[in-house]
Amino acid sequence: MRIKAAITESELLTGIRNDVPGMFEELFNTHWEALYRQAYHRLHDQSGAEDLVQDIFTDIWERRHSLVITTSFQAYLRAALKYHLIKRASKADLQQKAMEHLLHRMETIEVSVMDIMAAGEISRTLNEAVQRFPENMRRIFLMRAEDFTVAEIATALGLSEQTVKNNTTDALRRLRVVLAQKHPDIPPSFYLVLLFILS
Repeated sequence: MRIKAAITESELLTGIRNDVPGMFEELFNTHWEALYRQAYHRLHDQSGAEDLVQDIFTDIWERRHSLVITTSFQAYLRAALKYHLIKRASKADLQQKAMEHLLHRMETIEVSVMDIMAAGEISRTLNEAVQRFPENMRRIFLMRAEDFTVAEIATALGLSEQTVKNNTTDALRRLRVVLAQKHPDIPPSFYLVLLFILS
């Protein structure tokens, strides 16, 4: 059932928390289509996108009495989608996709970097180093490599933006140490490109 009168998001949230008839349906009807399009754009799978959207709204329904939203519903649902996408992907798949994306962006920025990486040694070193990161640092690094913003990562992982920034800086420092030890001939431009992409 659609709510006929204009209603603010604050009133809608209060209504959902208090089980006011039609409020949850209003939220679903207003946002499911845009959320589904975003999910499909990521997954390229109709059934998977539908399941993901259903999971998000089911989670909201189950937590409705304690639901806290400090942003707009649109921003909240977008962050929830990214969180569910991360949760859905296996750790191995997420790392593989993130590293492939990172290396592709390096290729588009500086060809000489890819010349150095032609044998695949640096790519393997990066993967091995990232696998040894603490869990939060690893997830933050991979999400940054996938173009998620600091704010999006903070929301998805329930961390402060400063924590995300600190982990990104520490991850870059660790990578530089490992790469310098295993590949001392890497030019400074490699680190500049890596810093540019992840900053």
